[in-house]
Amino acid sequence: MENAEVSEAQTESTIRPVGPGRPEKKNRVETADRPAAATHDAADRLDVLIVGAGPAGLHAASTAQDLGLSHLIVDRRGVAHSFVEYPQTLRFFSPADEMEVGGVPFPTRGGDKPTREDILPYFRSVVRTRKLCLAVWQRIASIERDDAGFLVRTLSEPDGDAEYAYRSRTIVLASGVWDVPARLSCPGAGLPHVLSRFDEPTEYCGMDVLVAGGGNSAVHAALTLAEARARVTLAMRRSPAPYQSHLRPFVVRDLEMAVDEGRLRLVTGAIAARVEPQTAWLQPADYDPLHPAGGVPCGDPYPVPARFVFALLGQRADPTLFEQLGLALDIDGRPQRDEQTFETGVPRVYVAGSLAGKSIDVIVSARDQVAGVIRRIAERIGHN
Repeated sequence: MENAEVSEAQTESTIRPVGPGRPEKKNRVETADRPAAATHDAADRLDVLIVGAGPAGLHAASTAQDLGLSHLIVDRRGVAHSFVEYPQTLRFFSPADEMEVGGVPFPTRGGDKPTREDILPYFRSVVRTRKLCLAVWQRIASIERDDAGFLVRTLSEPDGDAEYAYRSRTIVLASGVWDVPARLSCPGAGLPHVLSRFDEPTEYCGMDVLVAGGGNSAVHAALTLAEARARVTLAMRRSPAPYQSHLRPFVVRDLEMAVDEGRLRLVTGAIAARVEPQTAWLQPADYDPLHPAGGVPCGDPYPVPARFVFALLGQRADPTLFEQLGLALDIDGRPQRDEQTFETGVPRVYVAGSLAGKSIDVIVSARDQVAGVIRRIAERIGHN
């Protein structure tokens, strides 16, 4: 890469942990092989601090590196945590070349669609190959404006026993929209057998399972559970159709085939009315995405057997950081932004990746958007 050496220079900083009585010490910002513990003096101010170590954040850092900008990625978990949360053996819809970031080739056969087990080592290789600067397992505790940008203070996760600080001219929010799962809003939604994450189907073999949701993840879970010999009911607010709720055509095909073969039961035009220990009650409803329950009830509730309930209703971004920055939010929980520059209402704070809009929810469509944000930052810094 053209400026692959930039991050090596960035990592050599004299840094001082903040906090009363903490001694000065020399350390390095984290790369793939070194833990982070850094506070930058004004002379060490970063050009861009990137929040989020997922694909958008990695691509933003790589682009910054190529343009000669100093950078740091901060994440309260590890690299690509949202992908760690995906079910084991999940195969993605996109081919490998459409999931590449940072200009690092994805080492799978041409046209093959990678699995979760392929993508996780790939993202690690991007960090290692590009020598990106990371401060992972650090939660942002506060952000303060100063004359030249921002002072960002973080606490180590999970214990909060160490405090760090970083100064940056700009901030790019690339933390994604998969932090807070949407919950059922009916009575019984908080019972312990109501789950918001699906991982491994084997332990549900022989169980009555209700899957509530209308997206690709819900259909994948229902099909996988049925294959593991669970007795599955899939409840959707509307009938499945290609590209509805991002349903891919082959996902609709596989679902319809499973229903026709009697491998699972599909209920459409229904919402969860209440959940009990062995039973869930569904209610006919007219689809309405703005209604709190996802639909307007139009009939009497009826029971379905449900020893376990998977409420796979989508996720939203964690608003905590947005609130700290004073950002106005759209109804979908994303920060309001200029649709051309992707700068938020707070100057020098930008959004990238899926936070920039629903149409930028896959890696291939996010790469240009992310790179464009970093190029604008480079132009802006160059004018100062």
